[in-house]
Amino acid sequence: MRKLVLAAVMASVFCTPAMARQKQFTAAGYSLPADKPLTILVMRPDVQVGQLQTGGAIEPNADWTAAARTHLDEALTATSKARGIDLRPIGASSADSDRLVADYEALHRAVATAIIVHKIVGAKLPTKKDKFDWTLGPGAQKLGELSGANYALFFYGRDNFASSGRKALQVAGMLGCLVGFCVIASGGQHDYYASLVELSTGNIVWFNLMRGSEGDVREGPGAQAMVDAILSSMPTKPGQPVAVAVK
Repeated sequence: MRKLVLAAVMASVFCTPAMARQKQFTAAGYSLPADKPLTILVMRPDVQVGQLQTGGAIEPNADWTAAARTHLDEALTATSKARGIDLRPIGASSADSDRLVADYEALHRAVATAIIVHKIVGAKLPTKKDKFDWTLGPGAQKLGELSGANYALFFYGRDNFASSGRKALQVAGMLGCLVGFCVIASGGQHDYYASLVELSTGNIVWFNLMRGSEGDVREGPGAQAMVDAILSSMPTKPGQPVAVAVK
């Protein structure tokens, strides 16, 4: 009986979203300009929410994704007001500007993937060593011309919640551990990152990866907790130095 109770407790832990872990990188020695106010263009949040099926496949859920995007947008607005940040939502209205925004969203996604691979997964680039030196290129100035902002905030998230079948599989794996056959299926997956880009140069001056959950982004309070957590270390004041990169 004690073993069954222990297994149930352990299974409940594995079925509960993991606490978020963050990994922050910044351009060492960089400070926000002290001679002008900080205006940040908020790019369209690249967020998708789905369900992790019993067999491990992820099934996107359009309703969950729409709800998450709405709540995250509201959370970004609330956070900007609370912290006194001048956040400007992207307002592309022409075919050319829409294409420009889409191009830089795709470029940023590619660069962010490279950051994760080479700074976090461990495949370090010899030319960069321990430096955090990543850029979208000087063409990013066009985003500043489009919006009047001097920085851009990119926000990405993939949030997958375990189905009842997947949770049952996790419990079965924990029970199997009691008889010596221990195969535990992974639970819901929650991966987010945000970055601050200096539009005059295209340089990424702050990047924060968060894995795990601060709350259910399909609901307002959960989305607010997620935004507050991932943006907590982002520099926002003129002249504010950016912390030394975490290696």
